[in-house]
Amino acid sequence: MQAIFALALALNLSLPGVSYKCRDAQGNWTAQACLSAAPLPESDYVRQQRVRQAVARQRREVRDRLSMYCFRLDTKASVYDCVDQQMLAYDIINTLAKQLGPVSPNSAKLASCMNRNLDPRSQATDYRRAMECYFTR
Repeated sequence: MQAIFALALALNLSLPGVSYKCRDAQGNWTAQACLSAAPLPESDYVRQQRVRQAVARQRREVRDRLSMYCFRLDTKASVYDCVDQQMLAYDIINTLAKQLGPVSPNSAKLASCMNRNLDPRSQATDYRRAMECYFTR
């Protein structure tokens, strides 16, 4: 909508005797401000959507790495079941990490279990084994 308005103003600015002025971000009335869209303030909804999209993107990346890891783990088994079980463990480990906080003895224990079960070839962590490591030690 703003692009159409800007285009109409650009066409009309070339006509002699016609001038439009709009308010820019600093509050000044200029003709150039009509050609650029004003920055919109960010709402809570937009901020929440950006966070949700970042979490979804991270989950997709983890799922992609896990699919390659699960396929190499057992080529004859169901990759989908393996990835689903790993993602369930991933969710449990993430909620556990949030509860433990960044600096505590238990968070260090969880981090060591995560590093121990990292597959260097696919850069995927075996979350099931990491969870077993954390709860059995």
